[in-house]
Amino acid sequence: MSWIVAILMRLAGLAGVSLSPFAAGALFAGALALLAGGGAIAGAAHLYNAGYRSADDKCEAAQVAAQNSQLQARLEEKDRQLAFANALQRRDAGRAAAAEAQLQSNQGAIDATPANPNKCFTRDMSRRVRGVR
Repeated sequence: MSWIVAILMRLAGLAGVSLSPFAAGALFAGALALLAGGGAIAGAAHLYNAGYRSADDKCEAAQVAAQNSQLQARLEEKDRQLAFANALQRRDAGRAAAAEAQLQSNQGAIDATPANPNKCFTRDMSRRVRGVR
């Protein structure tokens, strides 16, 4: 440390200031304390910010996990609704096929029915039906 004090005394002498060895040592110790204190403050600020970021990240992760569980529940509900809609569609397709088969059967019965050349109502019958109210 003595060589640092000698250098400081020589630099002060070049500037026209007379320093004692004690003053030069105190000046060096003060500068060293400022550097160490500044480093400590910078380190503390870094640690504070790292802790704040960590807490913020944990909070954000919890929010994302909650949102993920909500979306998962909505997805399961949509899957259940889709399965229900597919079951309805299959049931309706079966009913439509049965109705189409019944229509074909009815049309076959209509086509198989022979034509009736006789009139269903005679003129007298139609007059009687017209008078009923």
